[in-house]
Amino acid sequence: MRHWLGFAFALLAFATPLFWFMSTANDDPINNNVLRVMLVLFLLGVGQQAPRVYYKDRLVWLCVLLILILLVGYLWQRFSIPEDLFSGSKARVYIPTFCFFVVVAYGMNAAPRVSPFLLLITTGLGLLIHLLFLPTDTWLSGWQGNRLDFGLRNAQHAAVIFATALLAGTFFLPRALSLPLKIRVSAVPLLVGFILLMLFGVIATQTRAVWLGLLFSAIVLLLFHGTALLTGRYSLRWGTITKTAVIGIGITLAISSMLYFMDSNVTRRLSDEKIDVATIKEMAQPETLQYSSIGARIGLWSSAQEWIAERPVFGWGGRDIFKLQKHSLYFNEEYMKLLGHVHNSYLQTLVNVGAVALICMIAIAFLIGWRVVMTWREGQMPTDVFLFSCAFFSFWVTVNMFEPYIMNAAGFLINAVIGSFVYSWHLRRQHSPLCPLSFSHTHPEQE
Repeated sequence: MRHWLGFAFALLAFATPLFWFMSTANDDPINNNVLRVMLVLFLLGVGQQAPRVYYKDRLVWLCVLLILILLVGYLWQRFSIPEDLFSGSKARVYIPTFCFFVVVAYGMNAAPRVSPFLLLITTGLGLLIHLLFLPTDTWLSGWQGNRLDFGLRNAQHAAVIFATALLAGTFFLPRALSLPLKIRVSAVPLLVGFILLMLFGVIATQTRAVWLGLLFSAIVLLLFHGTALLTGRYSLRWGTITKTAVIGIGITLAISSMLYFMDSNVTRRLSDEKIDVATIKEMAQPETLQYSSIGARIGLWSSAQEWIAERPVFGWGGRDIFKLQKHSLYFNEEYMKLLGHVHNSYLQTLVNVGAVALICMIAIAFLIGWRVVMTWREGQMPTDVFLFSCAFFSFWVTVNMFEPYIMNAAGFLINAVIGSFVYSWHLRRQHSPLCPLSFSHTHPEQE
């Protein structure tokens, strides 16, 4: 019975992205909630080969601490904030964002002979199924330069999903090129087509923060390689260099071709707003309302500093700033309808739940990063997975400076998938190698 329950636990964990895309497309959050409850019950019950092993995991205790902090913060807010400013318990959205990936990782660990890459495959499959049901007019509209949301909440949320999928597809393309010939013949064309589709999605969503995040991840990757090569602590074979160069040139040519043939509205978005020191100072004045994309963000960031200073420990509660804006002298009804949040995950978190909760969230992220580094140094994590983790982290930190992705559905999906994928390598260190039908733990050119 324990064996079959472990199998069910793993099956639900690997199918999590499919359920997410199904429920998001149908606007049905109930299915997602049922899945979360079932996975948590499996974790707390008998779904593990080693029962209650998670009790020894410091990351689990940090998640419990975060839940307690949010609970104490809610009680403090409930009795200390005036009724007309209190936004309720909506700040609980941080719990699944920062804790659910641990549940998924332990679910994947319930089937140690199944490769963690299966989670990325099911995520890509879920995205492709979602895109398959979009009308043809949507694709033509994007090719003509119109901004698309691809049936998701908005273009920004779609953009981070496409960009994350693009990073994963690009980083693991060399791994596909090293598969046996019979598998490679079908896997490589499918993955190349997937990467081109993700490139189109990143361009068509026209989200400059995502473009900037991808640029930073590329810079971090180049710095990592440069430092490693200069210090002589990491050697590259000519096969790896050739594959990397071909992939880089191919992506550059694909981007150039798409921008050339697509309508000029896409490239025009890069030059929509020109800013300098003088304009930033003007935009930072809360009494000067700015309706432009950059101006609105700078104005809201300036206002957020005042709200944070008033309640720095546990914040104001909720997940938006409508009530705070309503009682401010600077915002009108039209402005509040357009911009109901701070457009910055870190400032928004400080406003909502305060510095204590934010410090706990940073501790969770730091512990994951530390364990990723240690797992890689011990040889238990492939180098391409480690490099992908570094590139994704720089991308995720950057984009969250301009939009509170960690509080929305797209951010939940990305944290659940990437967080559990990366953390699962740490959990699997004591297990035997994967079965022959799955991807191998080590890349043949990265040992």
